[in-house]
Amino acid sequence: MIDTSQYTDRFRELERAWQWVILAVAFLLAFVVWSSVIAPIGDDWAAQSDRIEANLARTSGKVTLDASTKSAAMIYGPVELPDMKESGSLSLTEVVHAILATHGITNDTFYQSQSANIKVSALPGIARAGEKLERIKGELDFESKPDTAISIVADLERSSAVEALSNLKIDKLGNGTVRTRLTLEAWVRTK
Repeated sequence: MIDTSQYTDRFRELERAWQWVILAVAFLLAFVVWSSVIAPIGDDWAAQSDRIEANLARTSGKVTLDASTKSAAMIYGPVELPDMKESGSLSLTEVVHAILATHGITNDTFYQSQSANIKVSALPGIARAGEKLERIKGELDFESKPDTAISIVADLERSSAVEALSNLKIDKLGNGTVRTRLTLEAWVRTK
């Protein structure tokens, strides 16, 4: 154990002015540590609790829906959250290959490009707390008969793993075949 008696005896031997100076410096050091380390943690906790309280107040109230919203809910069904990134990315790849295999397409090229964040303000309330939404894009290129290409595009649009199709381009190759290129988009949640 540390013997503090020699330090307290030494402190008492000092003049009264030096005792006050040492106490003031110790108080200032303690205040600086408190204001730069401890107070910000408390402020952060208070801000978090205010956000949680605001979310609870916002979501605990009674929700009233107008007639158009009610009919849209009946037509489109319940809202489902997007998959997490790992399973959503894998699901997109599996769906694309399954649809192509169903139509007998083997000479395809499919790759996923890097994902991009979706602004939180664009879809408020969709992601859970601590999560954000990302957009995964995939580029698909294949050759087939025109009817088969149209069926594949229709199947991709119907798939729940695909949020959108864009940049659709169909070029005539000859011999009754076409080359189809398109961009697929899937939304996923990340932490």
